[in-house]
Amino acid sequence: MGEKSQVAVAECQSYSLDEVLKATQTCMDFLGGLASYINPGDTVLLKPNLLQAKPPEEYITTHPALVESVINLVRDAGGIPHVGDSPGAFDRNMEKYWNITGLTEVCGRLDVELVNFETAGSYQKTRNGHDYHIAKPVLDADLVINLPKIKTHSLTTFTCTIKNLYGTVPGFTKVEYHKQAPQPSQFAERVVDIFAVNQPCLHIVDGVIGMEGSGPSSGDPRKLGMILAGEDGVALDSFITHILGRNPLEVPTNRIAYEQGLGQADLGKIKVWGNAPVIDNFKWPPKLSSTLEMIPGPLARGLMKFWWTRPAIYPDKCNQCKRCQESCPTGALKRPGTLTEDQKAYIPEFDYDYCINCLCCMEMCPQKAVYHDQSLIYRLISRFSNSP
Repeated sequence: MGEKSQVAVAECQSYSLDEVLKATQTCMDFLGGLASYINPGDTVLLKPNLLQAKPPEEYITTHPALVESVINLVRDAGGIPHVGDSPGAFDRNMEKYWNITGLTEVCGRLDVELVNFETAGSYQKTRNGHDYHIAKPVLDADLVINLPKIKTHSLTTFTCTIKNLYGTVPGFTKVEYHKQAPQPSQFAERVVDIFAVNQPCLHIVDGVIGMEGSGPSSGDPRKLGMILAGEDGVALDSFITHILGRNPLEVPTNRIAYEQGLGQADLGKIKVWGNAPVIDNFKWPPKLSSTLEMIPGPLARGLMKFWWTRPAIYPDKCNQCKRCQESCPTGALKRPGTLTEDQKAYIPEFDYDYCINCLCCMEMCPQKAVYHDQSLIYRLISRFSNSP
């Protein structure tokens, strides 16, 4: 397979199957071909991003054209493809996710098994003193092909190859890890642990249309025009954040994975095949509480009374689906809320004494009704900061 820290990139301007397949094949040719990763008869688990039950044209999930392209290439190499994920929501009705995201049609037509991580059981893995439950089909596979989508992330700054493997953790366990690691850097360490216990993987990235701003679900679509691939997920995430205008080591998951020797973040040591597009003025999310992590604890606790950014709800967008309440790891949204004059049901209210700013509510809200509320001091400091 040659040098591990290689990144392959190919132009792809649309989600037409022919164009996506051609770009994916070009990337794999740069890396020596998919057959160099697969032995005939190998079980290959394809892990897309199915964050929400949303159609492909909302650009929240991995596009089915990429999934279909990789299925075809896996079969050409002699592998047996399966497709599976555990979405960000805690809904065990996986058929709804597969139907709406387009995977039922693709996998049904191609006779590929869709694997339900929620019911398949899990193995316990331990890393850095923490126990993690990983879906059995992931660790039982001969090869995992990670199929992330390029998006910003309001908690971890960026989500792609490293963060997408968080979806190998079934169900409510994902919420518990948020609760155990409330600070962004702490949570990033957990994400990196899960990435590490899932290796080795091959990563093929949906970068045709990504998401900028308040991702991974409330941001804006951004055409990027590329497919990328590589064995080193850290190198891929680092290269992608670089071409999007960010220092790779400013992304906590990149930095932590690099410091732990899980991949390459030094751009000078990453071999790039193909030509990356020029992407200007990519919009990143606010840094949230990352600045407070650098302030001594007692002072930070005092400043928190005046310096904060936290989730809040637009009443006119909320349809009272309760998804935010279901996804909250600390029960900060269990209060009944208030009934406004133009609403027929109660709008959830935050109890900020319990809120850990994990933004699961924002991530899972299907109406994009959750937003960043910021104090005046936060806005003033941010205006003079160097954050993008």
